[in-house]
Amino acid sequence: MSKVGEYMSTQLFSIGLGKYAYEAVDEMYKHKVGALLVKEGEEYVGIITKTDWMLLALKGECDLRKVLVSSLMTKIDSTIDEKQSVAEAGLIVEQKGVRHIPVTRNGKICGMFSVKDLEKYYLQLHKKTEF
Repeated sequence: MSKVGEYMSTQLFSIGLGKYAYEAVDEMYKHKVGALLVKEGEEYVGIITKTDWMLLALKGECDLRKVLVSSLMTKIDSTIDEKQSVAEAGLIVEQKGVRHIPVTRNGKICGMFSVKDLEKYYLQLHKKTEF
């Protein structure tokens, strides 16, 4: 059975709780990622995703230069251990309606598992390399 740790991204990108949303957007594009972990001091407390800011900005409901990351982020309420199965990660994605799940090792966040990782798993499972 394939484990989350085999498919997760181990490179973590983060932003401070007190930064502005436009700074998060810049970081996401700079690193070509769809989510950033949000840090308060040395602790990860939330996640901000493209979806969090994009819908509001497109609707004209916020100015990304005036809105803090802390007001757009989602608090981390679900994580998955790197030794858990990809199927378990898929259940979290489905049940919670999220696209990114922080991955833990010994209780500490060590990676990120995303819907793209889930897609990669299923493509490899069916021996396909492209859609």
